[in-house]
Amino acid sequence: MKATLLFLMAWCSITLATAQTGLTLGGKVKDNLNRPVANASILIKGSNIGTETDAGGNFDLKSKSESVILIISAVGYETQELQVKESSSRIAVILEEAQMGLDEVVVMGYNKVDRQHVASSVGQLDMEQTKSRPIMKMQQAFSGTIPGVTMMQGNSLPGSTFGSINIRGVSTLQNAEPLVIVDGMEMDISDLDPNQIKSLTVLKDAASASMYGSRGANGVIIIETERGTTGKFKVNLNAWSGFNKAIDLPQFVNAEQYMRLNNEASGYQGQALSYSDEDIAKAQSGEIKSVDWMKEVMQRTSMAHNQSANVSGGGGVGTFNLMMGHLRETGLNAIEGSQKFTARFNTNVNIANKFVLLADFYAQRLQNDRLLQNDNGNGLYQIAWRMNPTQQVYYDSGLPEHYILHDDLNPVARIKRGGIKNYMHDKSVINLRPRYNITDKLNIEGNVSYMVSKSANKEEVKSFRYLDENGKPIQIVSNKVDASQGVSESQLTARALVNYTNSLREDKDKIYFTAGTEVMDLTYTSYKQISKASFFGKLNYAFDNRYILEATGRADGSSKFAPGHKWGFFPSAAVAWNIHNENFMQGLKDAKVLSNLKLRGSYGLIGNENVDPYLWEEVVNNYGWTMRVPNPDFSWEKQKQWNVGVDVTTLKDRLTLTAEVYDKFSYDLIYSKFPVPPLTGSHSLTTSVNIGEVRNKGVELSANWSDKIGNVTYSIGGAFFDNKNEVLKAGYKDTDTLVFTDNTDKIWYKGIAIDNYYGFQTNGFFRDADDVANTAAKMANTLPGDIKYVDQNGDGIINDADRVYLGDPSPRYNYNVNMSLKYKGFDFSMVGQGVGKRTARISDQEGYPVRVDGNTNALGAPRQYYADNRWTPENQNSRFPRVWTGTSTNAYLSDVWMGNASYFRIKVLQLGYTVKKIGKSFHNTRLYINAQDAITFTKWEGLEPERNGGGGNYPRMATYTFGITTSIF
Repeated sequence: MKATLLFLMAWCSITLATAQTGLTLGGKVKDNLNRPVANASILIKGSNIGTETDAGGNFDLKSKSESVILIISAVGYETQELQVKESSSRIAVILEEAQMGLDEVVVMGYNKVDRQHVASSVGQLDMEQTKSRPIMKMQQAFSGTIPGVTMMQGNSLPGSTFGSINIRGVSTLQNAEPLVIVDGMEMDISDLDPNQIKSLTVLKDAASASMYGSRGANGVIIIETERGTTGKFKVNLNAWSGFNKAIDLPQFVNAEQYMRLNNEASGYQGQALSYSDEDIAKAQSGEIKSVDWMKEVMQRTSMAHNQSANVSGGGGVGTFNLMMGHLRETGLNAIEGSQKFTARFNTNVNIANKFVLLADFYAQRLQNDRLLQNDNGNGLYQIAWRMNPTQQVYYDSGLPEHYILHDDLNPVARIKRGGIKNYMHDKSVINLRPRYNITDKLNIEGNVSYMVSKSANKEEVKSFRYLDENGKPIQIVSNKVDASQGVSESQLTARALVNYTNSLREDKDKIYFTAGTEVMDLTYTSYKQISKASFFGKLNYAFDNRYILEATGRADGSSKFAPGHKWGFFPSAAVAWNIHNENFMQGLKDAKVLSNLKLRGSYGLIGNENVDPYLWEEVVNNYGWTMRVPNPDFSWEKQKQWNVGVDVTTLKDRLTLTAEVYDKFSYDLIYSKFPVPPLTGSHSLTTSVNIGEVRNKGVELSANWSDKIGNVTYSIGGAFFDNKNEVLKAGYKDTDTLVFTDNTDKIWYKGIAIDNYYGFQTNGFFRDADDVANTAAKMANTLPGDIKYVDQNGDGIINDADRVYLGDPSPRYNYNVNMSLKYKGFDFSMVGQGVGKRTARISDQEGYPVRVDGNTNALGAPRQYYADNRWTPENQNSRFPRVWTGTSTNAYLSDVWMGNASYFRIKVLQLGYTVKKIGKSFHNTRLYINAQDAITFTKWEGLEPERNGGGGNYPRMATYTFGITTSIF
């Protein structure tokens, strides 16, 4: 018995000793205001062992290891890592709230920098506000949101690109789109779902963008997608549905007006009248019905639906985030539409305590359905504009689909019987970023990414017989099925980085250093290949948190340029002064009058190689004739840019102000169609050259006021952006003039804008036959009511020598306003965007009463606005010239067809309501209604001031939606 007792005591001792190996952890988590943080996640790094804090912020945790690193995280707080080497009574953890503003971390070129230590010019998109909007394409988010960034939305065709993004004006003849970097790799911004984006930073000046060297001249957009966080599994759901309403539809004349106008034009031109008084009377009485062909082809309401889901979670071993999205748009008929599926899987894998692997996988499928007769979104509507309003859609015969064809045209028949075309675009991405933390301050990082995109299309036309008025076949369409494969593209990128971040002199100074090398290879199934290589380095140093220095250098090589000119070096520097951290400012800081006052300045050189490859090489056609002359000196465009800015946060952090002045000087611009005197046997001959100089200089101002009154939290902000674009040199000398071979209505010379309208100045209209006879300088076949062009050189002849600069289609001024209100569960937001001093052209069918088809060019259905403001013998002080048919000198580009395209548009109106918790699982459930592009204020005489181009485009849409978002955890 005694032996048994001794054995039990020994066994208990051993068991107790065994149980006490490792750590028994306990503690409390509070915030910086000494409030307990409930539901905070406590995880042991490198394992799945963890727990959560209770309502009082308390936690208990056991570990078999005697030394662990705890990861403490909570929504709304900065994640903290804490090393524990031995058991202790209670661990006190203080979490800092995740702050915006001065403590915000800005993602820049391959590293992250505290905002207070940034000296260059960067802008950030408010992703919380962006995700609350029903956005179909990411480009929409840039309209009226970031100073210096413009996006003129032009197209609403389902599946199309809405418009182009420009940063601080256009300074190239090539593609002016900015470089987009997503999680370290180059991608198309159209591929991105805003619900998958965590942060978006715009690098606007040379000092920030020069980290990307020859690819940064048009600005750089840095995007980080959402990643998982430690803790419970969490599901975020977002869904919205709505309808689109056309906002730029023309109002045409009716059948009676059309007949009178047609006769009027024929009378002016001495031609036989097309319509009798009896015909006009029938149209007036309604016996001959008026057909609005635009309404006929808009057969249904366009709809849009979006669903997205993010599933995230993780433990000490790693985190993951699975993001899925589906977007569907229907067009204005039963065939046209678009459908997009996206899936992104981001994961972080922690191996031991030093090695982390970031692995991202992305897949996308885009399907666009088109009418074969409306492949680009314009054809069908151009035809509808040209149709005679007296022509009926069908014969009154009782036969099914008995279409009336006028000059072989009937847009309703083209919808039903013209055939269909389907496009399929697939894109897949794998992005691996291993990182080894040598210390908590020094790490090395690799990046290997591979992207492949493929496309295919198919078209189908079914057999159909078109019948004449008597039911006899006049045209037979044969059955046809065809398919083709598009050019596939693969992009392989490899990068090696070293990053060092450290606080020095007892946290008085901070240093950020990044250096690395990168190679990129793009291969196309069309046998085109592009190779790039780079070496770069960047240093940020903040001395005493007052004086900041940024220095960047990058060397780039590109296979696009001629041998001996492939490499370039692009350096930049920026300095900043945090004046608010000076001792003499302490009184203002203590009184909370001023919390931030920073003065910034930068200067740098960047390049642009965003051109097609092989432009420097010779091109010979099948007959052996030279079509393009080689240029062994061909190289990239270059740009020098300086920037001065000031940032202010004042009045207890309620008011923030930013002002910037910049100057972008671009030179050695690439023009790939420079005309060369033709050699024997050559019809036309061009070469690619580096030619000309362009300057963009401007001012950016922004302000935002945020405050709280009782239960109401509100914010009001606005921005103003003034950019002046000017050609400094059109050729090799200041006096050179460059006439563009592909656009005769555009020209370059010193002092003109890079994009411009170049045409005739006018002096009213010819009053009568005597006025025509007594005017020497006129064009052939001029009649009363025609445009009177100014003879600029006084030689008595109107020709190209009399053309002058008429205006710039790019807006000189851009501005925006935004407002948000929150009261208890309710929220309201408004975003308005506008442009000033912009000239646009009332062109083609939007302005002229011409062009039914290319053969007769007979009078089509003009807009009512034109008919009401045309020249007649009784209305000689008119806005527009006489009505005409056939070819006419009135159609030349002149100031008659120029107009003021300034506008202010309410981009977003949104009202929402949030329920904090529904049951045990649904959190922050928000319902909202949204109107996008619903209200526009403008004096523009055309249809849509935000896009260039005449009538016949797919209608621009306003979108009205209802949405819901919720989180499940």
